[in-house]
Amino acid sequence: MSFNIFIKHFGVAVIALVAMSFLAGCNKDNKYKENEDSTFGHVLLFYECGNNSLQSYIYSDMYKELPQGFLPTKGNKHNVVLAFNKIANSSSNAMAYLVRYYSSGKKAVLDTIKTYGAGTVATSPEVMRSVLNYVKSEFPANSYGLVFSSHGSGWLPEGYYHNPSSYEAEHASKRNATMAADRRKRLPVPEGNIEDEPSYMLVRSLGQDITSSGASEMTVAQFASGIPFHLDYILFDMCFTAGVEVCYGLKDKADYIGCSPAEVLGDGMFDYTKITSYLVQNATYDLTTLYKDSFERYNSQSGEYQSSTVTLVKTSGLENLASVCKNLFEKYRPAIDEAPVDNIQRYYRLGRHYFYDLYDAFAKCGANPEDLATLESAINGATAYKNATPKFMPGNGGFTINTYSGFSIYLSAAGTPLLDSLYKEEAWNKAVEMVK
Repeated sequence: MSFNIFIKHFGVAVIALVAMSFLAGCNKDNKYKENEDSTFGHVLLFYECGNNSLQSYIYSDMYKELPQGFLPTKGNKHNVVLAFNKIANSSSNAMAYLVRYYSSGKKAVLDTIKTYGAGTVATSPEVMRSVLNYVKSEFPANSYGLVFSSHGSGWLPEGYYHNPSSYEAEHASKRNATMAADRRKRLPVPEGNIEDEPSYMLVRSLGQDITSSGASEMTVAQFASGIPFHLDYILFDMCFTAGVEVCYGLKDKADYIGCSPAEVLGDGMFDYTKITSYLVQNATYDLTTLYKDSFERYNSQSGEYQSSTVTLVKTSGLENLASVCKNLFEKYRPAIDEAPVDNIQRYYRLGRHYFYDLYDAFAKCGANPEDLATLESAINGATAYKNATPKFMPGNGGFTINTYSGFSIYLSAAGTPLLDSLYKEEAWNKAVEMVK
C-alpha cells in the first residue's frame, strides 16, 4: 500500500521527508492519553539509537520503510506503535523524539508526542527507563514489546570490540594483576581500531550513542536496569546479542528475546515494511513467523548478502540451560580451559575471537553423547526458533556455519586474563562458574 507521510511536530505538518533532516519543536510534552480509563491491548516501542554510523540505515527503517507497512488507526484501542528515535543528522546535535505512528485513511501519520534535549544520551539506562515509564503511563496496556536497534558487541565491556588492544592498555594494572595468576597460552589480542579494517562492519556493545565526550554504550546489567517492567519481548536489531551472557542477563525482563549470535548486516534484521504486520496487525503477535521472514530475507540472496543467524529465545528455559551448563563446565573444566578454539564453530570475523557456538564448544571439548543430548535438550527448551545460512560473509573474513545451536559463548581459552576478570561479573558466569 502506498502512503502519504505526515510528520507532526507540535502542530507542524510536513508532507515530504527530506533525507537526514528533522524538525525540532518546542521542548514540552504533548499529553496523549485519549481518556484516563483507556487501556490498550499491546504497545510496540521501537527504541532507535542511531546517533552513530548506522544513521542512514536506521533513518531509512523508521522514516521511509516503517510508514509503508501496517499502522493502527489513531482511535484503535487494541494496539499502538511508538518509536523513541535519536538519529544523527546534518546538525551538530541530534535531537531525540518519542513518536506515535498511526494510519489516517491512506496517510501514515508520524506524531511527535515528546521531545528530548540534544544532550539526551539514548544509551543511558536512566533515559531508557524514563522513556519506558512514560510510555506505560501515557499508554496503559495489557502488554508491551520492545524492538531495540543500534550497534552491538554482546557482553563485552564498553569500547572493547572497537579497539581491544587500546582497552587492554588502558586497563594495564588490572590486566597485569590477572596475568600474574594465569600463565595459560592465549590467542593474541587483535590490534588496532576496527575502523581501520577494509571490511569494517557496524558493531559495538549494547547500543551506541555518540556524545560530546565520546561513545556511550551499555553493559548487559545496565541495559537490564533500564527496563522498569516486564515485557513480552525484546527484539534486537543488533550484532552479537545471542550470547548466552546477554540472554541470561535479560531473562527476567521479557518472555522472549530475539537476537543474533553473529553480526547483522547494515540493512538490518527485519524488513521494516512488514514488521508491524507480525507484531500489531492482529490480536496476537507472531514472533516465530517474523524471524522466519527475517531469515529467508537473507537466505534467498547470494554471495555476501546470504548471511544471517537468527535466534528467538524463550527465557523460561534459560535457568535450566544454565544448570546444565554449570554441571558440564565442572565436569569438563580442564578441556574447556584449554579448548581447541581453532576447531570450534565461530561467529566472528576480523580476528575478534570472543563468540563461539555453545553446543560445539562442549562437543569439541570431548563431552560424551549423553551429556551432549542433555545440552541439546536444554538449548531446544530455551529457543522457539533458530536458523542460520550455510556461510556468513564468505570471502570477507567470514566463516562457514557447520553447527548452529542458536547461542554463542565466550571461551576463556580465546580471551584474555582481563576479559576473564570482567566476565566474572556477568550474571551468566555467576550462575555457571565457567571462569572461577
